[in-house]
Amino acid sequence: MKLTVFIGGDERRAHHTLCELALKTLREMNITGATVEKGVMGYGINRTIHSTLNEVTMENLPIVIEAVDDGERLRVAAERIAEILGQHGLVQLQPTTVILKRKGERADA
Repeated sequence: MKLTVFIGGDERRAHHTLCELALKTLREMNITGATVEKGVMGYGINRTIHSTLNEVTMENLPIVIEAVDDGERLRVAAERIAEILGQHGLVQLQPTTVILKRKGERADA
């Protein structure tokens, strides 16, 4: 299973970005691994385009967090992250096929 979280890079809760809180949650839950990517351009439910191409819209650039692990563990993680995000972002779960888990080791299909 693959978990994908879309959030604005400037979204915060207390003194931490939602990105930091989401990644910390995944780590604390022993999810195998996660990657955070910063987007160049995007928009969300409010339809405002955020872009690195224009200084006016460089705020709140999109952040994407992806993690792959066991389905049930990711379901629980997705629920926790959704609670953290509150009214911000999008949390998505989808089936995936892992071809390679670690260097030289093939994953079970």
